Amino acid sequence: MTFTAEETSRTVDAAGVRIHYHEAGAGPVLLLVHGGAPGAYGWGNFGQNLEALSQHFRTIIVDLPGYGKSDKPEVEGDRNAFYAETFLAMMDALSIETASVCGLATGGGAAIKMAVAAPERIERLILVSSMGGLPLFSTRPTEGQKVIQSYYKGDGPSEEKMRNYLSVMMYDQSLITDDVVQDRYQASIDPEFMAKAPEGRGQRKPDQGPPLWTLLDRIEAPTLVVWGRDNRIQGYDNALFMLNQIPDVRLHVFGKTGLWVPFERAREFEALIMGFLREDDRTGP
Repeated sequence: MTFTAEETSRTVDAAGVRIHYHEAGAGPVLLLVHGGAPGAYGWGNFGQNLEALSQHFRTIIVDLPGYGKSDKPEVEGDRNAFYAETFLAMMDALSIETASVCGLATGGGAAIKMAVAAPERIERLILVSSMGGLPLFSTRPTEGQKVIQSYYKGDGPSEEKMRNYLSVMMYDQSLITDDVVQDRYQASIDPEFMAKAPEGRGQRKPDQGPPLWTLLDRIEAPTLVVWGRDNRIQGYDNALFMLNQIPDVRLHVFGKTGLWVPFERAREFEALIMGFLREDDRTGP
């Protein structure tokens, strides 16, 4: 069954924050949290994966606060902690006791915070091109980080700038179609996003709280780290650091792949995480 964004669209009040999400399927809950670059939102990052994942899981794709159709509140202090608190409240509102969480890039920061704050509620953790590592040999800011930081500067956002950003984010340049460029560009110039989101024109106060990398050894959930070797925004050396710090962890690195693994390697990504999430179901030697 092929799902559309419209028919799976839902909203819920999560401790006073209206969260927009997409839902399909039944069974164990899988929460997917998108990345935070200009034009990012839940369906845009994970919509292509919903059909396959929903065959095995109650699959929920969220819009982070500040993105997509979710509320865009002013956030003081630790933004990742706020995201985590909001999504735990969302689970309460939807009567979800436990879930597995997959976080992409910025979404990985929220997932890490959820796993540390409420370990009894997070069954398994998937960190894809996630924030929270430390670069062991790549320099900062990376090429991709410079592109993101310059997106709203100068003459402001443009389709050309968005195409350039996507060319850095993905290895397979044939995937950068006019439709993909337009979708991300239009999302990036939404007036409310530009005013309030962290990657918009609004001023953002520095996050507070411990750096995410200092929390990795406190993650109790079995964790799968997924990366693209050719990630020019967050180098795969961050994944190697995570491999060394998270207690119960496994790492999968795709060659010829950039940051957006769920899009560039959609079918392989889906098979990988389905195998990881269902590995307790396996029997025999």
